[in-house]
Amino acid sequence: MTINKKHGLTKRSGLIGVILIPLVTYWVMRMEVMSGNVGGGGSSYGGAHYTTCLSIFFNVVFVTMLLITFSYIWKRLFSKPFFSREEIITIYIMLSISTGVAGTDMIQVLIPMLGHAFWFATPENEWESYFHQYLPDWLTVSNKNVLRGFYDGESTFYTMENLKTWIFPLLNWSILLMVLLLIMFCTNILIKKQWIDKERLTYPITQIPMSITGSVRINLFIDKMFWIGFAISGLIDIYNGIAYLLPSFPLFIIKYQLGGLFIAKPWNAIGWMTVAIFPFAVGLGYLIPVDLAFSCWFFFFFTKFQRMIASIIGIQGYSGFPFIREQSFGAYMGICFFAIYVSRKHFGNIFRGILGKKSDEKDENKLYRLAFGGIILGWLYIFAFCLIAGMSVWAIIGFFGIYFLLSLAITRMRAELGAPAHDLHMMDPSVVITTTLGTRQIRPNNLSMFSLFYSFNRAYRSHPMPHSLEGFKMSDQLGMGDGRMFLATIIGGFVGIISAIWILMDGFYRLGASAKISGYAVSAFGREPFIRLQNWIFYPIGANFPAISAMVLGLIFTIVLLILRSRLLWWNLHPLGYAFADDYSMQWLWASLMLSWLIKKNVLKYGGVRLYRQTIPLFIGLILGEFIIGSIWSLIGIILNIPTYAFKYW
Repeated sequence: MTINKKHGLTKRSGLIGVILIPLVTYWVMRMEVMSGNVGGGGSSYGGAHYTTCLSIFFNVVFVTMLLITFSYIWKRLFSKPFFSREEIITIYIMLSISTGVAGTDMIQVLIPMLGHAFWFATPENEWESYFHQYLPDWLTVSNKNVLRGFYDGESTFYTMENLKTWIFPLLNWSILLMVLLLIMFCTNILIKKQWIDKERLTYPITQIPMSITGSVRINLFIDKMFWIGFAISGLIDIYNGIAYLLPSFPLFIIKYQLGGLFIAKPWNAIGWMTVAIFPFAVGLGYLIPVDLAFSCWFFFFFTKFQRMIASIIGIQGYSGFPFIREQSFGAYMGICFFAIYVSRKHFGNIFRGILGKKSDEKDENKLYRLAFGGIILGWLYIFAFCLIAGMSVWAIIGFFGIYFLLSLAITRMRAELGAPAHDLHMMDPSVVITTTLGTRQIRPNNLSMFSLFYSFNRAYRSHPMPHSLEGFKMSDQLGMGDGRMFLATIIGGFVGIISAIWILMDGFYRLGASAKISGYAVSAFGREPFIRLQNWIFYPIGANFPAISAMVLGLIFTIVLLILRSRLLWWNLHPLGYAFADDYSMQWLWASLMLSWLIKKNVLKYGGVRLYRQTIPLFIGLILGEFIIGSIWSLIGIILNIPTYAFKYW
């Protein structure tokens, strides 16, 4: 029997998606790079609105709500909705992918890096003698006449000299980023059936777009609980938006800094510790499993406890002890290896089918062959790209092997946990390699390329791979074809890369990276990798064995936690919480997750699953109220060119 697949990627949805991507990308850049930094602001709660620091992008949710509203009005007028549910979900995924690549951990880092090493080279820092010769001219820009307009502003990108200088590096980076997306999306094709059908992972993040587009179980917009939640968070944000513009009104913010209360040893070792409650984070926390929410805040305190123990025994901070970030990396790897191990039978069937042998996955063999071929071609391009750039074969395999393992781990975490944010700051493949081998053993060519690859490895908050797999999850739920969803993600990535690069280049030349855009775009994104490269070359070091031990310890501890969860039904500690424990975002979110855990635990205890399902709309309302009103304040700030209240103020 032939099953008719519903189509989300139609000519209409594809065209609307392609039109919306540059508009949404411009919105992202104005929020995160140009608007907030230009406007400044009189409060730490205003200025830049960082949508791409979250797992679900509030600007994309806002646009999706506009599409739903337009389609509903069209139906009232013409008795038929303008968009089908499948089309809206497809546009949502296209915008999520494009927003991810335009985010604060990808192209926003890339563009400021390309000329930084040359524009800021001085006789004092000696960058020219240290590493200029190792930076390929087809990946960077060294012409100071061209860079002057980039940093000083009041110029235009659209001169012949500028275009000729920039076009080749930008084209090369665009192709590399597109190849990375191709490999990640093809990997999702291979793992989706195992994670969706066999393991039945929950994909909590997908509950938001599925609910607002018309879930079968939740008739969201006629549910009173939804509107109560929407009103609570929406009214708070309306008031705070007005109070931000009128400083005589106090802001309604739940935020307390506790670190300053502990000044005596060993309590002062806990460092920075903030209690902050975000309605949207409470809502997201309510959608994830109880044990996962508990583990997030439990292991957050576990990291503080480790620092206190280090202070008690007198080795706090010694050579990085207790290496919390390294433990987190080990946890990421443990989760990744466990996911691969659990999927070993599935992968065996895939490879038997690809080779033409008898397989349990025969219905998917054609798609699997195409995906596997895409991965092989992508890796061949990476090898060619890096070899021409001067990298060693072992460095290419090591760096990108770790990168894709991290990508898989993050995707697994999102599929299983749905955490509001994830980052793993400053623990990228280059840090792992230099920690393990030391910088003495690594050629400057490799170290220099590691620094350029910082552009998509500074952190992993806006990582596009989880959004792609969430697209396949929703596609599966709606009976859509995987092939068209895959094509939609590719289109979203391609148009997103081109749009982000173009909008940033235009903005930098108009405003000036140093003149008016004085935030992270220059002070961190361009500077950090080259300061680190300078230290690697000028202060060569050997392997850091204590840090390596911490990575191994984190991996082993994660595997032990996984074994305990599989053997003991009452075991509540989940290794995903251990992996997230020291993330920068967890410093702000732990209290919200603790609150949502406490509420959900009691709802399930006294009301059971039925009451939990009845209250889900309330917490989705908390999320959407903050997202919608927060988006409106952001748009007001952009239109009026003034700083406005940002509900996500970390």
